Amino acid sequence: MKLIVDIVNHIEDQMHEDLSVQDLAQFSGYSSHHFQKMFAAVVGMSLGSYLRRRRLTKAAIKLSSTNARIIEIAEESGFDSQEAFTRAFKAMFAITPNSYREQKPISGFAFQQAIDGEFLRHLRYEGVTMQPRIEEREGFFVVGLGSTFERGKTDDIGKVLWPSFVNRLKEIRGIKDASMDNLKTFGICQEVWVDGQIQDHFSYFAAVEVEANTTPPKGMELIQLKKQNYAIFEHRGGVKNLHLTNQYIWGTWLPQSGHVLAQASDIEVYPGDFRPDKSDVTIEIWVPLQT
Repeated sequence: MKLIVDIVNHIEDQMHEDLSVQDLAQFSGYSSHHFQKMFAAVVGMSLGSYLRRRRLTKAAIKLSSTNARIIEIAEESGFDSQEAFTRAFKAMFAITPNSYREQKPISGFAFQQAIDGEFLRHLRYEGVTMQPRIEEREGFFVVGLGSTFERGKTDDIGKVLWPSFVNRLKEIRGIKDASMDNLKTFGICQEVWVDGQIQDHFSYFAAVEVEANTTPPKGMELIQLKKQNYAIFEHRGGVKNLHLTNQYIWGTWLPQSGHVLAQASDIEVYPGDFRPDKSDVTIEIWVPLQT
């Protein structure tokens, strides 16, 4: 694992050099075949894909934060022409570099974050199932207490929203699970889209499944979740490591999966015996997919 971290650090240090997969394999001290197999097995992504996605991520940041010409950014990113850069950029972000600069869209989960030792340990010790099960789930209703949050400023979800919701559970009528001591709960994340672009804020609800005709208590909402296909991941490691599972799902698995994300809520499913300070309880992450 240390070798992978060393390679990743080398990539970050030499990002704008003429790095190739063969160069990186040589740096590792192993044959190209051996090292590429090892990297893909540990990280869940090929070495070439990781290098390309990190370069495009750096390029996107530069597009939105500087006035450098696109051809200059393309060359710094290791592309021979602006046309090749544009094709690769659009394949990753679903928008051309010029449109990206003009619209300044929010990146959401599209960026490839730099891999670090904490992330690799999470994968190595099975903090997340690297291959999800794909299931169609019937629609259902939840009652939830929600608020709007900015990305990177979500501490209040665990510190304020969930405790407030738990304290008000007894106000909710029509809960489908009669056992209040072992009650499954849901975290419902609803992205905000404007003109086809994901925004830098989102709605999050702490929720419980209810009967369809339930009237929610004051300040809560009745939410209908329609029939949907999901990629269902199992997360272990408690809430403190949940960001590592999300990093893997959105930054590694989804871009390579061949699946297209549906514009529907992604869902966290917490078992009845979940406690915020427990790390041995399995949490499910449901990622909505287009059919």
